[in-house]
Amino acid sequence: MDHVSDDSGTNTSAVGAESLSDTAGLFHTSEIRWFAHGLLPRHIEDWFTGGRTTGSVEQRLDSYQLYGINDIGVKRRDRTTLEVKVRRALGASLNLGNGLEGRVEEWSRWEPGEAGGIWQSPGKGWIGVRKVIYIRSFMPTDREVMLPAVHTNRLHPGCDIEIAEVNADGTDTWTLALKAFGPTARRQQALESSWRTLQAHSPLPENLGFAFDRACGYPEWLRLVT
Repeated sequence: MDHVSDDSGTNTSAVGAESLSDTAGLFHTSEIRWFAHGLLPRHIEDWFTGGRTTGSVEQRLDSYQLYGINDIGVKRRDRTTLEVKVRRALGASLNLGNGLEGRVEEWSRWEPGEAGGIWQSPGKGWIGVRKVIYIRSFMPTDREVMLPAVHTNRLHPGCDIEIAEVNADGTDTWTLALKAFGPTARRQQALESSWRTLQAHSPLPENLGFAFDRACGYPEWLRLVT
């Protein structure tokens, strides 16, 4: 899929705002995600979850269609609900310190229902991706909150931070992600303030960022490992 650059240098997906403006139930997020090879280290899990005393955990098996395009993710969440996710723009790089740096990706997600066959390509295969996801959610008021694993909070800015164990076709990986939601103008602030709040509550392991191989979304990662 082609990208174009606007005057600010931001790369905009060919699946842009105009093509998505009439899609009901859109949920917009600003995200950064990193992937690392291998199993989730126990000390990272303990750091993030406080020995499984903080946040929530979700286990599921998602089926992804192998589009081979970095900007489009089509999956069946827990092998049931059809979900489409489109990257609308690839923004500026954000440095969170401790070796963690990546470009902010602007995504739109929705559930088209079974009538959304246009997003499923009969010529593309599917792959099962097992996940154990540890989630902590923050609001820009420097406080941690409990939210459902899947939510569509559009009115109030906030950020879900997750650590996940991932296995796709026998390949073990773990991932760290920040997913800011709410009004567009406040999502960048939500990303940065939530990360600061996490560090204040749970000081980061040394050199955390250097454990990761790549900053990208699931569609790009799947293209690389399959």
